Amino acid sequence: MRSQYGSGFTLIETLVVLAILSILAVMMLPSNEGKVNRARIQESLNLTDQYKAQIIAYYQLNGEFPGNNEEAGLPAPGQIIGNFLAGVILEDGALHLEMGNKILPRLQGQIISIRPIFVPGVEGAPVSWICGYNTVPENMIAAGENRTSVEASNLPLECR
Repeated sequence: MRSQYGSGFTLIETLVVLAILSILAVMMLPSNEGKVNRARIQESLNLTDQYKAQIIAYYQLNGEFPGNNEEAGLPAPGQIIGNFLAGVILEDGALHLEMGNKILPRLQGQIISIRPIFVPGVEGAPVSWICGYNTVPENMIAAGENRTSVEASNLPLECR
């Protein structure tokens, strides 16, 4: 027999609906993995800041960018390491960062290139830097080759 108040939901039915809504809500939450990857890569990019001045000084003194770590007076590639960085190779002025150590396994061995950009043929013109898939501004050229293999979504905005 039904009660005088009419039919309603049972406790079990209500709990099932709440469980389904909870699962849907959790699925809609954004993942922090991309943000964490970008922060780890940014930390690795920051480790190279001290070497950029040496590369620029070499360029201003010699009129060309150094070909390798030794020529620029940088430590050997396997000696420039960090929490998420396995090494840095300098080739024709471009720094190629190999991701490694405590970075996610799918990013291990991936490369991010940081390249100097300059106005060709203008002595004393400033040297700037671009990284990853960032484009070279008009009237400037980049030294070295872009060997970036990290997916753009994992790179900081300045490298996309």
